[in-house]
Amino acid sequence: MFSYEHLASFCATVEEGSYSQAAKKLNKDRTTIREQIKALEDSYAVDLFEIQGKKAVATEEGEAVYRQAKLLVRNSEQLHTRMMDSYKTEHTHFDIYHDILVPNQLILHLEQYISQAFPHIQVNWLHRNRDEIIERICTEKSALAIMQNRLVNSPEKAYDYINLGTDELSVYCRPTHPLTELTQVTIGDLELAKQYISENHYYTMPEVFHVSANRRLISNNDVLIKLLQHDGWAILSNSLVEPFVQAGKLTALPIKEMTNTLKIGLSFYYPLTLKNSKELDGIVKTLKSYARENLT
Repeated sequence: MFSYEHLASFCATVEEGSYSQAAKKLNKDRTTIREQIKALEDSYAVDLFEIQGKKAVATEEGEAVYRQAKLLVRNSEQLHTRMMDSYKTEHTHFDIYHDILVPNQLILHLEQYISQAFPHIQVNWLHRNRDEIIERICTEKSALAIMQNRLVNSPEKAYDYINLGTDELSVYCRPTHPLTELTQVTIGDLELAKQYISENHYYTMPEVFHVSANRRLISNNDVLIKLLQHDGWAILSNSLVEPFVQAGKLTALPIKEMTNTLKIGLSFYYPLTLKNSKELDGIVKTLKSYARENLT
């Protein structure tokens, strides 16, 4: 039989090309490395290396064994790291809730940070309505959220938050929509045309997003944008719609009553039980760094 130590010595020798260099890499004696490889060769009656001067060159059989051995060694190392980290921390996963306003690039940025800094933590990115999200944050230690903030952001339950900044939104429709033919589009014109509204936007700030009496409430971003390419108009994040504008599938409408783009705040929400944890500290620093570079 073989152990992790046998396979680690074998893989290091293949990669370094000598027993001595493998010993340095693993911080072991050269004799130990050679004995472990010899034990493998004797146990399975196979030659894993050919000695060419000071070099240990893997044989054809050694190369074939290496591919499987490396996989086992890598998995063993990851398991060891996970077990050690699990011993040090109680966090094994985070459910990160988000709404339509959160830029995809922010999600990618945070995903990459957590994967690198805490590889043992599983991350689930989930889309829910605001009330459900707040309830989860108050009752589950692994629940986090990035979503638009309310006009007054004063928590009444067991959670805390930080404001990240604002994202810009505009009015969008398909390039051939009748609204694009108007010399000047007004709020009154929008009130008469079909409007698609993100469920997140509507239930967070209906006074801002509910404009038309002919509205369609949509909970899924992809569905909303697909419908928007055929009919209606919607208020959406510029960063979300940009690829569709560049592809000529959607266009922004300048509105008479809106001198600038609409700006809505983003906040990061977390349970009070996470305070002072290294995981939360790292996530907050990463989000603040992103916000300084990309949000206003």
